[in-house]
Amino acid sequence: MSFSLLLLLTGCLDDLQLTRRAFVMGIALDETEAGKVLLTTQVYVPSPKGEKKKGSKGYINVRTTGDTVAKAIRDIPIHLGRKTHWGHLRSIVISEKLARKKRMAEVLELFYRDHETRITSSVLISKGNAADYLKKEPWIETTMGQQILANEESTADFSNKTVKTNLLTLILQTRSQVGNSIIPRIYIEEEHEFPSMDVAGIVLLKKNKMIGYLPPGNIEGLQIIRNEYRGGMLQILPCQTQPEKIEVVEVLSSQTTLKPVIKDDSLNVQISNKMEVVLQELKCSRIDAPEKERKFVERLEQALKKELKETVSLLQEKQFDAIDLGNKVYAKNPTLWKRWKNNWDQRFADSNFEFDVKIRIINSGTTNGKPMFSE
Repeated sequence: MSFSLLLLLTGCLDDLQLTRRAFVMGIALDETEAGKVLLTTQVYVPSPKGEKKKGSKGYINVRTTGDTVAKAIRDIPIHLGRKTHWGHLRSIVISEKLARKKRMAEVLELFYRDHETRITSSVLISKGNAADYLKKEPWIETTMGQQILANEESTADFSNKTVKTNLLTLILQTRSQVGNSIIPRIYIEEEHEFPSMDVAGIVLLKKNKMIGYLPPGNIEGLQIIRNEYRGGMLQILPCQTQPEKIEVVEVLSSQTTLKPVIKDDSLNVQISNKMEVVLQELKCSRIDAPEKERKFVERLEQALKKELKETVSLLQEKQFDAIDLGNKVYAKNPTLWKRWKNNWDQRFADSNFEFDVKIRIINSGTTNGKPMFSE
């Protein structure tokens, strides 16, 4: 009986050995002058016993073309001598030209259907050719595919100047009732002595095509409204007597609720935010008394309200719902949404927004509630 049960065990005799696999870390998608897909695939190069030779790279880039992404992938073994494996794919960079011309679903269709692809692989839109970003040397990580992913995650979590978007979140946004998508923007900073590859700002996609982008300065407000803000530095409090000086607080927690209020055929939106902050840079204010602290908090709340209003106004100007308002209307009243859906962009632009901000200071960093170096 035991011997017969062995016949039911599965094996992997037909599977490829590691020496015949090429592990993909990142890809770039561009378009040739002839209208074909130009695929740049970054493959990890293993070294004996994990030792890397001095001056050698930990990766190589392979370029292929085809009428489709699938066809371009099938031609990689011609140059590499190995079959690509997609289980370690970190990032997908798509050129702005391709994002404006073709629907994102058409470009990424293969990666949703293939069983090897990571659904958590990040997706970014590049300024200029996407292949140029895989040609650069990684500053810290082993490959540029890993470096791009690290830049995106760190910028979203610590600098609050972009959002995190992967294959999963992108398809959820695209298949929602509104259908708008937001994707991180990647570009090369040439102004400094040592040009760097930066991930900041977001690209706006409507009906799967790029229509514009939102600058890095407005992403913090967007994160707060979307309740995706997990902490950061708010530098939005200029001194009243000395406008050139900026006072800074660190956000420890932020919670936002967005409530659509439907009355007759109009829409009012109530955005409420609660924050807990600690002082970081105090240039001119003094909070060594309850009354002074209350006035400081009021100024901070007004400054944050102004930032949130500017973010919403910019989105309304672009007629782009990036805060999931339409999806909340659908969840609240599906019947009404059927009437509003066709002209939702204009209705979003005409909606009235109300802001309620409550901030609490829980720590000043010292026992002194005044500037450390008072004049």
